[in-house]
Amino acid sequence: MVNTMFEYIDRLKKDTNNITDIVYRKKRIRKKDIYIIFNEPLTSGDRISDHIFESLFEMRVINTKKVLENIENNIYNFKVTTTNDYDEMCYYLHNGFTIIIIENDPNILVLETKSNDKRAIAIPSSENTLRGSKDAFIEDYQTNMGLIKRRIRDNNLWVKDVVVGKYSKTKIGILYLHDKCEGELVDRVYEKLKDADVESILNSGAVKSILGDSNIEPMPTIMSTERPDRVARALIRGKICILVDNDPYVLILPVALNDFFKTTEDYFGKNINTTFTRIIRFLAFYIALFTPALYIALITYNQEMLPNEFLVNFAMQRSTVPFPAFFEAFMMMIAFELLHESDLRTSGFAGSSLSIVGALILGDAAVSAGLVSPIMIIVIALTAIASLPFNEYDLVNGLRWYRILFMIGSSSLGIIGIVLAFIFFVINMASTSSYGEPYLTPLVPTNFEKLKDSIIRMNPKR
Repeated sequence: MVNTMFEYIDRLKKDTNNITDIVYRKKRIRKKDIYIIFNEPLTSGDRISDHIFESLFEMRVINTKKVLENIENNIYNFKVTTTNDYDEMCYYLHNGFTIIIIENDPNILVLETKSNDKRAIAIPSSENTLRGSKDAFIEDYQTNMGLIKRRIRDNNLWVKDVVVGKYSKTKIGILYLHDKCEGELVDRVYEKLKDADVESILNSGAVKSILGDSNIEPMPTIMSTERPDRVARALIRGKICILVDNDPYVLILPVALNDFFKTTEDYFGKNINTTFTRIIRFLAFYIALFTPALYIALITYNQEMLPNEFLVNFAMQRSTVPFPAFFEAFMMMIAFELLHESDLRTSGFAGSSLSIVGALILGDAAVSAGLVSPIMIIVIALTAIASLPFNEYDLVNGLRWYRILFMIGSSSLGIIGIVLAFIFFVINMASTSSYGEPYLTPLVPTNFEKLKDSIIRMNPKR
């Protein structure tokens, strides 16, 4: 074990290749050498010079046998801790702390001097709402923790910290209400993160992949949000929330499919209005899931289900289309996804303009060239619009895969294929769970208490 000042410093310089970002300042107090070490890009120079150095220079009487204790008692306005472990010292150093090492003292003094180069709290960008709080998480761990604690002022709000990543050493906080959440669930999440053998954790998506029960199931079993009020509501309901340093999104688990149809705005209106809005969201979910498959089935196999006027109209529109209905729908879906992806990756008004112009020009040109029918443009547009009420990206992606499955079933067996695909969908959803919580709860299995705040909202308490 390293136990002298110079061994600490020599090892640190060797491990960091004597990088110039790490500053070493030497000071002598009462015949003892003291080294002050900090990582310049991560620390506040003003705090170090105005408080630490100034406090050390102003120290008059000092007990030479208790130098560290005297320094600790004479430096104010800092989060102070001590350690005697070299690896822990390096962790603090690379997190914006200032290290004070004293000659012939195995203990190291650690002072928090992080710089304030963080983004200001702004309105949510991906979860907009007309009513409710207008603050969103940022990339600073302590700020995000404060946004949550401003809403839950109770001693039962507990936090378990874990550091994950060989190189990133990312701080992750597991938040839960001690009297609401099951301890076994917290331990399970903690052990998964603690035992994760990964090189880096740079965002909450990497944590989601570690904690995910299954990487095969396309539907999300963990929710992410940037809204502190949504996190507070989840904690009160006994869920676990996971904060990841340097990431503005917080993970929530366990979750059910029904949780993705709720928003914070639901709790500002009357129950009857909220119920109507949730019914609209459920309809949008099934429209996005079934519409292309239903069109393919009616055009390909089950023409007898259409009125003659519709059948003749559709036949005339498709008379110049050289592709089967499945390929036509699949091609238009790919075109829409390309436009949607370009809209997301292009910043500012250019992205929206590009997607609108692209959709108009490509759609009109494809119909004029006889590559697709006008009704197919309507079907794909309706499907795309029905996907917009959901801001969880993984949910939209999961819908996409199941939509393709329904399209394959309808192109093979028509309506019967859709029914078989829907049976598979229901069985798969019923067999899926999120950390012990059934994915279709409160419907399957039936939970009458949770049914009060599902599709039909009856409970105004939360």
